[in-house]
Amino acid sequence: MGRIKVERKCRLSDGFFRNVIKIYGHSAGRINRAIETLFDMPNYKCWPSVTTFNCVLNLLVSSKQFEVVHEVYMGASELGVEIDACCLNIIIKGLCECGRIEAAFKVLDEFPQQKCSPNTRTFSTIMHALCDRGRVDESFHLLHRMEEEGMEVDAIVFNILISGLRKQGRVDEGVELFDSMMLKGCNPNPGTYQELLYCLLDAKRFYEAKNLMGKMIGKGISPSFDSYKMVIRGFCIMYGNAQHKQNEFKKDS
Repeated sequence: MGRIKVERKCRLSDGFFRNVIKIYGHSAGRINRAIETLFDMPNYKCWPSVTTFNCVLNLLVSSKQFEVVHEVYMGASELGVEIDACCLNIIIKGLCECGRIEAAFKVLDEFPQQKCSPNTRTFSTIMHALCDRGRVDESFHLLHRMEEEGMEVDAIVFNILISGLRKQGRVDEGVELFDSMMLKGCNPNPGTYQELLYCLLDAKRFYEAKNLMGKMIGKGISPSFDSYKMVIRGFCIMYGNAQHKQNEFKKDS
């Protein structure tokens, strides 16, 4: 590489550097070398594309080097990279993963300044982080914002919300949300059915859970192995309690 830089007899492509960066990041585990390669590209008369730039950001988020992500992001103008929605989504993902949700909201507000529009992934990433921290109602505010802005709300968004409601024991709301999905023009996916099933199982509504499992199987969706165990265990407990009450009744009479 050093010889190529000195002699400058051949021009290396952006794709070539991206592959080198991936090798450093994924195979060799040398993230710092991947960053150096990114910022060294102009010396080879090759300016990185936003795809290559985002590749480095992804490597940093995946390796949880969140502080370095910001440093690389700030170097975009130096490299002639025009920030896109994917880039901002990666930043938001990194901030959410390290618990800095308020900072993620600030990046969300930065989209118009960068002449970008947030997409479903932008919102679902923040919603997931909010639900993980019990801030489900704030996630619903984002859902309403998406709908007001005419954005497509996919099954992943509903899965996140149903899961968040389940963790707070708000099972009826989870069921209502599931029922409202198709009215909103969104078809449930296998993950949606599974989240609803866990809602019912957590609430010990085993008859409803059993019926839902029948519907899932009818649609070619396999309930998880844990679901089967929970339903069987639930019915066994219910049967045992019924038998105990029956025996107690016989003793009293």
